[in-house]
Amino acid sequence: MKASTFFRALAGLVGMGAGAGLALWLVLWINLRSSAVRAPDVRGLESARAVALVQEAGLVGRVQEGVFDANVVVGHVASQRPTAGSELKRGDTVMLYPSLGQAVQRVANVTGLPDSLAEAELEAAHLTLARRCEVEGEADGAVVLAQMPVAGTLVAPGSGVTVLVNRAPRARRFVMPEFVGTREADATRVIRALGFQLAAVQRVPYPGIPAETVLRQDPGAGGPVAEGAVVAIWVGR
Repeated sequence: MKASTFFRALAGLVGMGAGAGLALWLVLWINLRSSAVRAPDVRGLESARAVALVQEAGLVGRVQEGVFDANVVVGHVASQRPTAGSELKRGDTVMLYPSLGQAVQRVANVTGLPDSLAEAELEAAHLTLARRCEVEGEADGAVVLAQMPVAGTLVAPGSGVTVLVNRAPRARRFVMPEFVGTREADATRVIRALGFQLAAVQRVPYPGIPAETVLRQDPGAGGPVAEGAVVAIWVGR
C-alpha cells in the first residue's frame, strides 16, 4: 500500500472516531440538559405546599428541623438548600427549614443574689438589666428582692429584666431591757454587750436610793430599738 493511501485511510479513521466521540458527547450533554431543573423558590410558603411545588419541579422536598425566624410565619419555610434558582438533576433533594417564629428563652432566676452577681447572670443568659429599683432595710444584705419578668418566663434573647434591689441591710431590732433599779456597772456592761451606744451618764441626787443605782433610762424598757441605738441612763449619787 502506498504511503499516501495509508495516511488518507488513517485520517479517515481518526475523523470517524472524532465524529463518533463528538456525537456521544452531544447525546450525553442533551440528556444531561434535559434532566436538569432549577430549584423553585418556596420560601414563605407553608411547608406542605412547598414540598408539593418542589416535587412538581421533579425534585424531592424534605422538611428539616425548624429554625428561629421572627419574619416568617411559624410552619412556613424560612430557608431552603440548595437556594432558589440552583441547577439540579431531577430527583435531587431540596431541604426545607420551617420557621419556629421568634427565638425565645427562659428568664434566669436572680432573686436572692447580690446585685453585681445578678447582673452578671443576666448577661450570661443573653438578657439585659433594663431597670434597677432600690429600697432599704428589706433584707439582711444588698440582694435582689424581686424581678420582672419572673424566673421561667419565655422571652426573646436580649430582653430586659427589671430588678428590685435592697440597697442597705436592715438593722437588727431588739427589745430594750429594763435597767432601772440595777447597778450602774451591770447596766453599762449589758448596754455595750448588746451593741448599743452609751450616752454620758447623768448623775442626780436621790435620797433613800443607794448610790450608782439606775434611776431612769431612755429609751424605756420593753420598747423596740435598732442595733447601735444610743441609750441614756440616770444614776443616783
